[in-house]
Amino acid sequence: MIWRIAKKEILENLLSYRFFILTGLLALLMLVAVIVGYGDFLQRVENFEILRPAPGSPNIIIEPTPMSILAKGLEANLTRLHEISMLGIQIQQNQQSVNRIFALFAVPDMLFIIKVVLALIAILFSFDAIAFEKEQGTLKLLLSNGIRRPSIILGKVFGRFALVFVPFAMLFLLALLAISLLPAIAVTGTFWLKNFALLLSACVYTLLFTAAGTFVSSAVHRSSTSMVISLTLWLLFVFVIPNFGTLLAKSLSAVPTSERIEMEGRLSTIQAIYERIQREKESRDGSEHRRMIQQIRESTLRLLELYQPKMNSLTQLTKAIVRFSPSGALHFLMTDVANTGLYEEARMKDAVVQHVNRNFGRINHLEQGSPDTFLYTRSSLSEVLAETAFVDILVVFFYTVFFIGAAYMRFLVYDPR
Repeated sequence: MIWRIAKKEILENLLSYRFFILTGLLALLMLVAVIVGYGDFLQRVENFEILRPAPGSPNIIIEPTPMSILAKGLEANLTRLHEISMLGIQIQQNQQSVNRIFALFAVPDMLFIIKVVLALIAILFSFDAIAFEKEQGTLKLLLSNGIRRPSIILGKVFGRFALVFVPFAMLFLLALLAISLLPAIAVTGTFWLKNFALLLSACVYTLLFTAAGTFVSSAVHRSSTSMVISLTLWLLFVFVIPNFGTLLAKSLSAVPTSERIEMEGRLSTIQAIYERIQREKESRDGSEHRRMIQQIRESTLRLLELYQPKMNSLTQLTKAIVRFSPSGALHFLMTDVANTGLYEEARMKDAVVQHVNRNFGRINHLEQGSPDTFLYTRSSLSEVLAETAFVDILVVFFYTVFFIGAAYMRFLVYDPR
């Protein structure tokens, strides 16, 4: 009986203007996202080829990942050139992305489409699932024909979920196929595995917002009221909580800005150079250069030890607050799976710092020999799931089960009159 109700929901909406308009808009946005994302990826590949360090150079840059076409995340930070010298690690900030015009008109990536647009479409397809049936009088007919309430509510949830997710899944697979055929894209089994994980995440996320809209529809008696409440819930989850969470975390953590930390590092460097000049006036044995480098290194390490724990605490607090929203949890999950998230950035920074610590003497000619070649491999899907993504998966699943259960329980006592 659940399948019969679901089939009824699909057939009633499949030829509606709502279905064609929203699906067409979704297809257009996905096409634009892939085109612009691929252009951005090509620009990063070009930057990588130009800035790739020569053998023996201490500088570091990693190759862009094709996954950034779908979930850009922090890829701009991850693929910057790291210049290594006695002053420490300087990250180049002036690398250009595609075209300056896109700095004015930001184009959403696939992650944005899933997190914002797909959730909105799910709400627009489910807000009237129950209330509209009551307004039309068809809900009483369904119940009078002996159809059990659990079958009705579950059929409506899964039927309207299929209306939203199946077209998206088909478009997503077509986009992946197109990306795999494009030049400069090295497609591997890992690429398909990670994109399957993204598609599965989008599936659960779509079901979540479909169930949320159906729950609201079963809690009120007018479809217009249901629409207002459902859109408010969508705004709360997608925009308010994630953005408010970052601001709240910053206000609760006494972490200085990156500009202040950089300024302190430069002041320490200037002080070390000044002290070297003063000592050279008194000593001519040539040892002051080595002493200056060690002094700069010690001051850099002190700054790192002082501020790194605070930055880590701020990151963890921000993630904890933002995870109150399923959209925030999905954002962390999908960027981490795509190797463009906070976990990959922290992993990359740790790898760079460890490399510099191992080769500091050779980089600054305090020891003989050339520094080791920096080798970095992005994290595997199993590592991401074990280290960070599992919590985000639990959050999304919790909200999904909660709204399905809430819609189910509320409809059992719903008055169809």
